[in-house]
Amino acid sequence: MATLALGLGFGEVVVRAIGSVDSAGNFVFKNRIIKPHNLPWREVAASVRELQASSTSVIMYDEYLGWTHRPGSRSRDGLYQFNSQGIRSPVPAYADRPDSGVLRIALFGDSFTHSDDVVYEDSFGARLEAGLRTAGVRAEVLNFGVGGYGIDQAMLRYLVQGRALKPDLVVLGFQPEDLKRNLNLLRPLYDPRTRLPFAKPRFIFEGDGISLINVPVLPPDQVAGVLRDLDHWELLPHEYFYDAADYRRVWWRYSRLLATLADLGAGPDESYLLKRVLYRDGSEAQRLGWAVIRSFAQEVEANGAGFMIVHLPTVGDLEVRQRAGRWPYQAFLGALKDQYDVADPGDRLLSAIMEQGVAAVFAGHYTSLGNRIVAETVGAAIAREEAGTARPSVPAE
Repeated sequence: MATLALGLGFGEVVVRAIGSVDSAGNFVFKNRIIKPHNLPWREVAASVRELQASSTSVIMYDEYLGWTHRPGSRSRDGLYQFNSQGIRSPVPAYADRPDSGVLRIALFGDSFTHSDDVVYEDSFGARLEAGLRTAGVRAEVLNFGVGGYGIDQAMLRYLVQGRALKPDLVVLGFQPEDLKRNLNLLRPLYDPRTRLPFAKPRFIFEGDGISLINVPVLPPDQVAGVLRDLDHWELLPHEYFYDAADYRRVWWRYSRLLATLADLGAGPDESYLLKRVLYRDGSEAQRLGWAVIRSFAQEVEANGAGFMIVHLPTVGDLEVRQRAGRWPYQAFLGALKDQYDVADPGDRLLSAIMEQGVAAVFAGHYTSLGNRIVAETVGAAIAREEAGTARPSVPAE
């Protein structure tokens, strides 16, 4: 018994020495947050104070979208520049409608659509515009992508800002994890390490359709207070990324050794990460995602524009595709292709990885090469549409 106690004590010392405690008071072992988790309300409050003290940050609160790009801003490293309309572009402002004979294309989506980690000229929107012009198509591409967005926010940004600029074609960047973001209300619950201290709107099923909740969106200066007293928040039942078990205190978890062994023994991934990347056919994420995409397409068509989707797989998705021969969300993607015009660079991205390595295609997000592959795939799909061979943009009800 004494030997066992000595061994446990030694193990406790070693685990505590290897691990660390983050600013939220969480014990972190080799980048794994060990349960019980602490809600990051202090970090959110500090981030909000920093945000409110800045008039130049590229991200700002929006009462309808949750957050958006600050018009006329530029990132500190100079990588991202936004014009007076909050669009990633060197063009100071776009006219209310395109010039005669110009094909105006508007991109909506998350950081993959925005083309994080590359300069503007290497973004797939800029490459798409240049490629179409080289092919003799007078085109301009407006990039409305915003990091962290779900499909819901992409559609809302079209309604709030995009449709007023009269695009001829709307392209939705389908990064599959965005299906899960549709189920999120508080960004710090979706990602405890987030630098976005915001809430977001969310659609829920109501009757035969969907309706929007948390609009106006909870202001940033109230997010920390909600997190601090989360169990009493009236919208908590609609937050997919909160599991009370992750925060529950039990006596044996006061031992860093036992808590770490229990969590590592449960699997290599944290529960919130699994919620983000596991796809189940017929799940709420897929059903709601389908409803939002259908609504998006119908809104676009009602405004006289075409609707297209571009599949933007992550490096993890491509690894599954290479290993298993199918996408982890294969059925959902297949259904999209049956109903909408979908540009799919997935196989070309995978081929580039197999030939040149992951780093040639991914550096956080797509590299210059990855963005070029996406742009060429979308350009080819647009050429088919211009030739009249594309499927109808919106399926019959």
